[in-house]
Amino acid sequence: MHVFFVEGTSLAAGSEVTLAPADLNHACRVLRLQKDSPVIVSDGQGLAFKGIITALTPREGRVRLAAAVPPAESPLRVTLMQALVKGEKMDLIVRQAVELGVARLVPVATGRSIPRLDAGKEAGRLERWRKIARAAAAQCRRAVIPVVEPLHSFAEVLALVGGAMTLVPWEKERHLSLGALLRQPGPGDGALLVFVGPEGGFSAAEAKLLTAAGARTVHLGPRILRAETAAAAVLGLVQAAWGDLGGDLHR
Repeated sequence: MHVFFVEGTSLAAGSEVTLAPADLNHACRVLRLQKDSPVIVSDGQGLAFKGIITALTPREGRVRLAAAVPPAESPLRVTLMQALVKGEKMDLIVRQAVELGVARLVPVATGRSIPRLDAGKEAGRLERWRKIARAAAAQCRRAVIPVVEPLHSFAEVLALVGGAMTLVPWEKERHLSLGALLRQPGPGDGALLVFVGPEGGFSAAEAKLLTAAGARTVHLGPRILRAETAAAAVLGLVQAAWGDLGGDLHR
């Protein structure tokens, strides 16, 4: 069933809700849904219900809610701190990260980040990333829309490190592999930060600051991965080891 988010509305079984105007064209012309089509409606914060469309036109859509459904959320609360990358690569990273269950995304300007966003471009990019996160959450049937935070400086994210287990894939790490680390118990409180660098990687100075703040650098094997590949690879591996990727289904 297709998922629609109705944010800012109190959801309850038996009630009728109105779909967001932005979803109507997609529901009518792309998905070709009709009256009596089954759907899932979520508040974007973890609450979701099965429902039946009672009315649908390009101008209005209503759904009668029925039984609640469990959210498809991982017990591992992952924050992806992603250094800015070029072009549409950041769009891809946001989409894949949402599919792989991240709870929060923090774009970061590092020393080797090539995009340099002024205030206008930053606002536009942030709005775009949030739309991508919302669409990806609906596509993979999540009941939670991950938070996409405004752009952070490297100094700002250093303050986030230390409060939770933090993993930093770094090509110059020669001792600790991600595979070896994942054979150890995961974070006891379920909170994990993953910090992925830009195309040129982290500088030695940045890696030193991160480890001094409490992060652990890991290597991903003998091949150098693109930034967008590294993000997806690390998220998939940590979710498989400590989260819910490949685990039993309970619904």
